[in-house]
Amino acid sequence: MIIRYLLCLSLFVMGAGKLQAKAADIDVAQQLQPAQAKRIVEEFADSIEQNYMFTDTAKKIAGELRALTFSGTQSRHGLSKQVTDLVSQYDKHLALVTRVDNQGQHSEEAREPWFTELKRKNSGVRQVEVLAGNIGYLEMWGFDSVSSQAKEVIAASMALIQRSDALILDFSQNGGGDGFMISHFASYFLDKPTLLHTYQFRSGSRYPFRSDRPLGAATLRDIPLYILIGPETFSAGEAFAYAMKHLGRATVIGEPSKGGANPIKQFKLSHDYIAFVAIATTVSPVTQKNWEGTGVMPQVNIQVESAKSQAHLMALQQLAGQTANPYLTKERAEAMRQLTSQLAALDTKTSNN
Repeated sequence: MIIRYLLCLSLFVMGAGKLQAKAADIDVAQQLQPAQAKRIVEEFADSIEQNYMFTDTAKKIAGELRALTFSGTQSRHGLSKQVTDLVSQYDKHLALVTRVDNQGQHSEEAREPWFTELKRKNSGVRQVEVLAGNIGYLEMWGFDSVSSQAKEVIAASMALIQRSDALILDFSQNGGGDGFMISHFASYFLDKPTLLHTYQFRSGSRYPFRSDRPLGAATLRDIPLYILIGPETFSAGEAFAYAMKHLGRATVIGEPSKGGANPIKQFKLSHDYIAFVAIATTVSPVTQKNWEGTGVMPQVNIQVESAKSQAHLMALQQLAGQTANPYLTKERAEAMRQLTSQLAALDTKTSNN
């Protein structure tokens, strides 16, 4: 099925090579002649015109790409950056990517493929801990593809925090990943299979994404849930936060996210380039909209640097008076005092800057 080709992932960081340069300034393996650059851009324009979700916008983008001219030797990564900067103004998932040099060898300027890095780095789970007052905290920088490894990592993380009285999910650096993992992960926090969002394709067909049957401890489906987001939160990270916010399951805290809601397919172009083209758009069953271009709007606006402390404080305040354990009561009171001081200091620092 075509859905298996979809990737909701963050834009790869392009190399900062020069857009125009003398041949002597560019390593021979990174050189593109004007005719080569023109052909790559033409192919990219074709892939957008034929596949991009919104046909009118596709024609406009393709026209701008075809109008580009090249008069000198190009850097491979410079071309990627120039073209991606142009098309990402229309859709933050659109990109022209290269990971190799002209001989087909790995380029040191290229970023490691997203899912390769995710698998190598614990399937996106960076930190799991229990904060003062029995507040769980899980930081994820990406959503790995659904596999036995990824499921094991998530299950182990959930086991560590399942006895928490509230939970903070830190997606402030979450650059995206696999849409199917969103469905799997959401199943830990919802009490029944639930429609999260639907992909709507250019052809008019639709594909729904639902959470699965509930997973993990039942307590995870009832405790207060906070999600941290910021300018680096993108794609699948945004999709999860948006769904949980509008389903009323979580409070979103931080700064507006990057704003990429349209899933992509990759197309191979000449000279070892890859086109990332959005072939669908995401539709919420609650809002009938998405966050493309605007980002997910937090319910509590606060700088990313303060978001974790703010969520921790809010969780403790929400739990106030809900325990008969005097030691836990004292621990929470002390934590609230410290967090209030920390936030005040951060606010003063921000104001002075």
